Amino acid sequence: MIGNHYDILGVKRDAKQQQIKKAYHKLALRWHPDKNREQRAFALDQFHRINEAYHTLSKLELKILYDHQLSQYESIESIKNLIRLLKKNDSNDQNNDFDYSYDNFLSEEEQELLRQFKQRINEPGIQKKIRKSH
Repeated sequence: MIGNHYDILGVKRDAKQQQIKKAYHKLALRWHPDKNREQRAFALDQFHRINEAYHTLSKLELKILYDHQLSQYESIESIKNLIRLLKKNDSNDQNNDFDYSYDNFLSEEEQELLRQFKQRINEPGIQKKIRKSH
């Protein structure tokens, strides 16, 4: 179960609170560590992800903030994919003067978000969590 909170719970972004709650209960029962003694560490990790996703999506204020951040992240990822595609297509063109830096594509707010993301992802505690999740 890797992905955003909606993927974790297996619901669409426009899911109603009742659908989110139902998905949470189903997955919480499935991945409860006491029911998965053979895979306890994996089940515990899944159970924590499920709880975090439900905690965020079940509270309207947190859900609105999460949706906004997710949209911004997806916008940045789309831009990065576009840049990769442009670089790939122009890799044989030696006379290419196009500047592929993100600064040309992102607003100041998006640049700051990307800087904060890069800074946060490089924090020691976050790196440890990332390694554990993979």
